[in-house]
Amino acid sequence: MSKSSFFTNGPASDFGYENVRAARNEFTARARENCEALWKIYAPYADAHFLIEVKRSFDARYWEMYLATFLIHEGYDISCPKPGPDVGIEVSGRRIWFEATCPTRGADGSPNQVPKRRASSAGQLPVVEDVPNERMILRYLNSIATKYNEQYVAWLKQGVVCEADSFIIAINPRGLGHDHADTSPPRVLQAAFEVGNPYVSIDSETMTKIDEGYMFRDKIEKASGSEVPTGVFNRDEYIGLSGLLCSRVDVVNQPENMGEDFQFVTNPRARAKLPDGFRLKGVYFRVDHNDEGYLVTPEASDR
Repeated sequence: MSKSSFFTNGPASDFGYENVRAARNEFTARARENCEALWKIYAPYADAHFLIEVKRSFDARYWEMYLATFLIHEGYDISCPKPGPDVGIEVSGRRIWFEATCPTRGADGSPNQVPKRRASSAGQLPVVEDVPNERMILRYLNSIATKYNEQYVAWLKQGVVCEADSFIIAINPRGLGHDHADTSPPRVLQAAFEVGNPYVSIDSETMTKIDEGYMFRDKIEKASGSEVPTGVFNRDEYIGLSGLLCSRVDVVNQPENMGEDFQFVTNPRARAKLPDGFRLKGVYFRVDHNDEGYLVTPEASDR
């Protein structure tokens, strides 16, 4: 248990950090208490620069701390190597690594940037706007590629992780603004598999539904015309990726019990598959083979 404070004096470039540190209302005061409670548990595992970096990257570092603390609450002994993935556990003799990431909206001025949500003024009706789903999936894919190709591959070369270890990328898309609610199918599945928007087939004579499902989509076109492949689980270069975890928790918005909002899907083609029966709280997407590819079924998990 740490006796140091999560919040420290001095300038901070992250508005969220400053706002919670000041704790001027009941919501930010409760958020500050939450940060301090998690920090007491997580501090022994944090890197030496954590309290400095959290001042400029509050959401990302909070998500890293939340994930590690959740695993401790679940009864796992964690390890946090430096350098290395954010947190590791051992299950049935298998090492499982988690690397946390928070997709950003993208570079200012980029035509592919996820636009900010428009806020309605007091006393006015809520603003109705299109959700830029494909741009958001591009941000998921960008975060996955960065963590996998730039960090996981480097850790393999350095011997920090090995090919027999399972590796999970834990995505928190809250910072995208529009991602406070999910789509059908969930965005994490749209990144993992070649699946797009839902469709319904209607009989033109009887106007009754005859079929429904999800459209096949194996790439997303950027504003420049270049194409970004989706379906990372079906791409050979991601064979070391064992699963994807998604959560929209932040310091203010979180479920009553830690992990209840988690979405967890495993890679059926992974080199190091996760141990049989390994689950986390929230929704687990069971993946089964069928004649057309994979059947993905959501299952509630209490672990």
